[in-house]
Amino acid sequence: MKVNLVEIEEDLQYINVASSRNTGEHGLIRLILSSMADAEEISNITPRDIAVKQTEKGEIFYVYLKKSGNVRKAPVDRKTYTILKEISDSIPKKSKIFNYTQREIDEIIAKYSPMGRRYSHRYLIRSVKTIISDNLLGRDVDDLKSANIEELWRFMNDFHPIFSGMWDLDEDDVAFDYFQMLSERHGISSYSEMAEISGEKEERIEKLMRRGWFRNCMDS
Repeated sequence: MKVNLVEIEEDLQYINVASSRNTGEHGLIRLILSSMADAEEISNITPRDIAVKQTEKGEIFYVYLKKSGNVRKAPVDRKTYTILKEISDSIPKKSKIFNYTQREIDEIIAKYSPMGRRYSHRYLIRSVKTIISDNLLGRDVDDLKSANIEELWRFMNDFHPIFSGMWDLDEDDVAFDYFQMLSERHGISSYSEMAEISGEKEERIEKLMRRGWFRNCMDS
């Protein structure tokens, strides 16, 4: 069966947006979405592992992920970096940022999954890899691990939607497409329900949807 990349990307955006109501759980989910960290890597991350590098072309945000004595540098987008810093600023530098079991991680992800689907940690990583693999011309995502941090950062910024802001609602056009997706795919037309799912104000949602309706009329 052919994989529906559009639906997968919509699901991942849904999970990212829905989790934004809880900073700690949102940080966890964004870490997984951006770095594809597994449970052991998540459990080992401390405030000291959140880093930024200055280059001639700008800042590179990344995390050190440790597993079974191995360490890898994984890029994260600017917003994920900012949230991880916010979470970790109030705890000791050597303390764990996230103290979840594999089962708890699965339950958090399932809680924010779209209706009719139940994502787990493993399924979330596999879905991210599916999105990224579409830009690798048949190569395996794990091949990227051999690239240096600057090469990884450039690739992720070009091909990973969370790095370009396409899984957030900061831009009005992106937000409109998201709310339209809720309406068309999930049958959610109530602004209050959209607000409850996304954490956005009803006033903004109504304004976006009315503007979108007018725009669609003009284009038809």
